[in-house]
Amino acid sequence: MGREVANSGRVALRLEKLYGAIEEDLVELTVASQYTVRTGVTVGDAVVDFEIILLGFTTNTELWAGQRGLIRINMVSNKQLYMTGRQYSVTAYLTTIGFEAFAVREARFKVGEIEGCPLITSLPPLPLNIVRVSRAALYWDTFDTNPINSRLILVQEAGAHCEARHMSEYGGRNGLVSLLAYGHCALLVQGVSLPNIGPIYTAFTALIEGDGNVFGAILTEDLSLTKYYTGGFDTLGSLFVKVKTPAATAVSSTKYGVELRKWYDGVLALFYAHPNIPDRIEAYASPKTYTPKTLAPYEYLIPYFTGLSTETLPSAKCIAYFDNILVTVNMPPWIVRVEGLQPGWVVVLKDGSGNVIDSETAADVFVELNVWGVWIIEDGSIEVYDSLGNLLSRGVFREILGGDVYRVTG
Repeated sequence: MGREVANSGRVALRLEKLYGAIEEDLVELTVASQYTVRTGVTVGDAVVDFEIILLGFTTNTELWAGQRGLIRINMVSNKQLYMTGRQYSVTAYLTTIGFEAFAVREARFKVGEIEGCPLITSLPPLPLNIVRVSRAALYWDTFDTNPINSRLILVQEAGAHCEARHMSEYGGRNGLVSLLAYGHCALLVQGVSLPNIGPIYTAFTALIEGDGNVFGAILTEDLSLTKYYTGGFDTLGSLFVKVKTPAATAVSSTKYGVELRKWYDGVLALFYAHPNIPDRIEAYASPKTYTPKTLAPYEYLIPYFTGLSTETLPSAKCIAYFDNILVTVNMPPWIVRVEGLQPGWVVVLKDGSGNVIDSETAADVFVELNVWGVWIIEDGSIEVYDSLGNLLSRGVFREILGGDVYRVTG
């Protein structure tokens, strides 16, 4: 007997079992591949050999939304099991892939006849939701309100002079802080406990005025800036990382063009080999452009604070402007991950104005969306479409942050 299969639903299905009715009993057949053979099956007082052939299925037994296939069952019995002209049924048990649900569909046949009929009818659409399942962010700030002396405190290295201000607008951006520096100055995040295992990432967006100076992020053990890691941009033309201890100072850098009065997005990352044992630091100018430094034992620090940093040459001064900071642990701040997908589904990430930030087509059960330089998306949305462009679900969130993980559920 053969039966045409048509999945006209909106979810992918997996064929698990077939149940065949006979005159004396009901036989259960587990389907594990596109070709299944079972011999010597006792059915009543008969012994039956079964051959099940699946045509047009994906990954052995999967039938995706809109897919068609054929199920053929060949049976050889040592006794008569069916009466000619009488109608019998074959019932299919199917599970929905990625959801805790199943469907049962039945088809009927007459002995001696082979005809096509839909075994799987249109399934009602499952209600899909998009939920946030984890957040890697320890701290984030758009500086729309004044953070100085509350969320951020101003500190400086010995001999430096520093001034910090909150600004409503500068350089085409709204809500930022400025840091005027003679020497090394920093704005450190308050109320955040950094873990002693990582990686730990500090992302920022910044602009500088004043040549021959550096700006970026900092991870420090103390408030007097005697032991710290910094990383970011040098206006002399490099992407750098720096280790400062009372015993020595070490800098690693890579050539990178840096212009004055231009906004840059960067990330300082600290990786641990084991708890309390740092391994390396890295400064990123993009997800694939970075400067690493492997740490020697005498360069091991356990930072308690992170924040924003700028440093000048001796007797020089500069002013840096910072717009946005995002601190994450274990997840890079430039990735938003969406799970619970099916291959071919499309995920679109939009900001509060409806502008597309990134979109990806799932090749597996998840996608990773790139939010480099955006970091913090207020009133953002995540939309999921099937392979035909039909909207399956849309989630709107007050804030979507780099490092977040979301999941499609139903």
